[in-house]
Amino acid sequence: MIRKIITLAALLISFQIYCCTTFTFSDSKGNIVFGRNFDFPVGMGHIQINYKNMHKTAFIQVPENPVSWISKYGSITFNQCGREFPYGGMNEAGLVIEQMWLQETEYPKMDKRYGLSELQWIQYQLDNASNVEEVIASDSLVRISFSSIATLHFLISDASGDVATIEYLDGEMVVHRGVDLLYPVLANCTYEHSLKYKESIDNKENIQYNDWTKNSSGRFVDATLLINDYNDDQDIVDYSFLILDSVAQGNGTQWSIVYDITNREIHYKSSQNASLQKIDMKTFDFSCNNTPLFVDMNMDIKGVESFRELTYEDNFNLIESVVLNVDFLKNNMPDGANAASARYAETIKCKGE
Repeated sequence: MIRKIITLAALLISFQIYCCTTFTFSDSKGNIVFGRNFDFPVGMGHIQINYKNMHKTAFIQVPENPVSWISKYGSITFNQCGREFPYGGMNEAGLVIEQMWLQETEYPKMDKRYGLSELQWIQYQLDNASNVEEVIASDSLVRISFSSIATLHFLISDASGDVATIEYLDGEMVVHRGVDLLYPVLANCTYEHSLKYKESIDNKENIQYNDWTKNSSGRFVDATLLINDYNDDQDIVDYSFLILDSVAQGNGTQWSIVYDITNREIHYKSSQNASLQKIDMKTFDFSCNNTPLFVDMNMDIKGVESFRELTYEDNFNLIESVVLNVDFLKNNMPDGANAASARYAETIKCKGE
């Protein structure tokens, strides 16, 4: 059954999610933002409050040995595959992680490290890491499991301004950071490929690229140029949405999210609700709590009071709705997979309970 649920998460991501774009940059005052477009056939979703001091055991198939941990940080995440399997989010320390499709991804083979599914790896990092360095260092203990099917890569940023891309190529973690990260942008080609594409465009080289590269690395180039054009006379959050709008993929762009890392705020809009929404993480209590809270991605919110208790039915109905509204998934989900995935959230309890 675990195998089936991991496959669900993978299928939900892999189908037509080829156009996501992420970036991060700062102004002269040191205010840091992180922008993300999410492109997918459907736009329903939950925004989840995840608490600290919660005991968790990884939801992973044999022969992997599941790792257990106590969450150190609270976070707010954006989920379609159910609670504990986010696409991305920010924790209270200011760490942001977002994923994008990367066809070239090859996860590590099984070894002595603990394996995590590709989406739970994101939650694990938000639970345990306060900065980019700690995410990278965790590679000695955990890895994304070889059994994961969705081929992803990641852009991560923290409150200090540190930024890195994380990719899994030929079974190894590949990191671009510091002097190796010329542009804090990532789309759907490998970072190195997009970098070479930009160099060829800048040098006006007569190189023929396929449509896939021109779309993905083209968005990479567009975002880098707009970041370079930014000046402090413009509101940095508003400008981030301008960048996201410029690389949007028409009706395929379901969510546009800007994380104001410095102020711990999340701004977002969706294809179903174009009104800009704001979440101030400083107003949330992330203390251990066995009552999970969420809000519908597409509704207007008024702060903490808009969040309500997540039930099994809420969790299940989200997963079921996504499956039923994505043609590729309708006839490919095993019986019971959606229910088992939704039930997993009930295993997460406060430390010692």
